[in-house]
Amino acid sequence: MQNLYTTPEAAKLTNIPESTIRSWLRRHPEVFQFEVHVVSDEHGQKLWTEAGIELLHSRRASKTATDDDAEIDATDLLESLLEEDSQRLANEYYRQLPGRTLQRIKQMRDNPTPEQRQLVQTSFRAALNVGTEHLLLPTYQPMLLEGGDETD
Repeated sequence: MQNLYTTPEAAKLTNIPESTIRSWLRRHPEVFQFEVHVVSDEHGQKLWTEAGIELLHSRRASKTATDDDAEIDATDLLESLLEEDSQRLANEYYRQLPGRTLQRIKQMRDNPTPEQRQLVQTSFRAALNVGTEHLLLPTYQPMLLEGGDETD
């Protein structure tokens, strides 16, 4: 079985910053092939193969220390920060969503706008209709009696 390396391990082996490796992987999927250079474990973590480490070495060797590299490194850093911030925001959004939704439902119940009042009434009617429709027999036809008395 071949050796597999985490991205931090690959960064140490190749002397390429983790953020750069992650950025290259994200921006160049045609270069880094899954099941050849990178594999995923049972938890979805990306692991680098020996071929992937060699490819990273070759990409590093082909890069020269120019202003273009500084710009790429700045872009990689920005990409890394954006990815981390986006993930944190998404996590926080889903953490607060249930409580915020319940707040809005209570607000609609306790102090609804005319539009919300209509929406709630329509929603309740629809829920009642769906919930009771199956209780009625297909042949059941409610009788409207004149005079209000029911006769057999």
